[in-house]
Amino acid sequence: MTDGGKMRLTVLGAHHPDAMAMLATRPEIDVRVVEAALAPRAEIEAAVAGAHAIAVRTATVDAPLLEMCPDLKIISRHGVGCDNVDVSWMSQRGLPVAISVGGNDRSVAEHALGMMLGLAKDFERQTAFTRLADWSVRETHMAFDLQGKTLLILGYGRIGSRTANLALAFGMDVLAYDPYVDDYPAGVTRVADMADGLARADVVTIHVPKYRETTPLIGKAEIAAMPPGTILINCARGGIADEAAVAKALQDGHLAGYGCDVFAEEPATPDNPILSAPNTILTPHSAAMTPQGMRRMGMIGLQNVLDCFDGCLKPEMIFNRKELGL
Repeated sequence: MTDGGKMRLTVLGAHHPDAMAMLATRPEIDVRVVEAALAPRAEIEAAVAGAHAIAVRTATVDAPLLEMCPDLKIISRHGVGCDNVDVSWMSQRGLPVAISVGGNDRSVAEHALGMMLGLAKDFERQTAFTRLADWSVRETHMAFDLQGKTLLILGYGRIGSRTANLALAFGMDVLAYDPYVDDYPAGVTRVADMADGLARADVVTIHVPKYRETTPLIGKAEIAAMPPGTILINCARGGIADEAAVAKALQDGHLAGYGCDVFAEEPATPDNPILSAPNTILTPHSAAMTPQGMRRMGMIGLQNVLDCFDGCLKPEMIFNRKELGL
């Protein structure tokens, strides 16, 4: 406990005002906030020391930082990826890492579909020609319809399944590869072998967590397995697709387009080959950052902290529940 018997919560990175207002109804919790996404390490350490809970957006929460919290009970992520948190440290001590399940599913799925549409309809090139009043682009029109095209979804979790629903509404044939999922709804065809799915796909979209076995998941061999003219989308995590291999495939014309919301190093550095590759739609890890998505993630993330303090944290919100035996 802090002075006065309060529980201490450190919030790293601004959360939605509605979520912060929810904390204001709990006077027994001492809330410390670090607003800046890239605050100095010393500021983060000062705010985190002695915390019973940490709610974090993009800041790195590593072992040295966690060692400063001997009474820590939970880390709660504003989102669903945990590559900025030392999950192993938490698991070894029997502590939960919570995620904002359901907070960004729709936002990221729509972002992925938007990238598919933008690349399929050749929006970037057509916009450039139209700005120059050069309508000759109509004669070299490279757009196509998504209807009837085959989409391969790599990772059929919350976001992957949402993406499938949107793609089905566009009349796409949907394949899914996920070694951890056995049951799929009508309209979605399971592929047992990723290479088989890649060979059949017109569009491939990635929705898997970043683990050692998924870094990279898409490299030279996987790109070579795709038919010429395939579109690749990555709204998962940087490094899951080999950026050098993707850039070369775009330059060679083997890939027709690449939609990318995530990079191996963020912000992307000027020497990243993806930045100069043709036929790309690039966004700065912003797929989840709609007003609706930000509110949902903030509310769920901080509710997870309150639930932990109240002894009723939902098991489905715990990222490391397998390691904790839950």
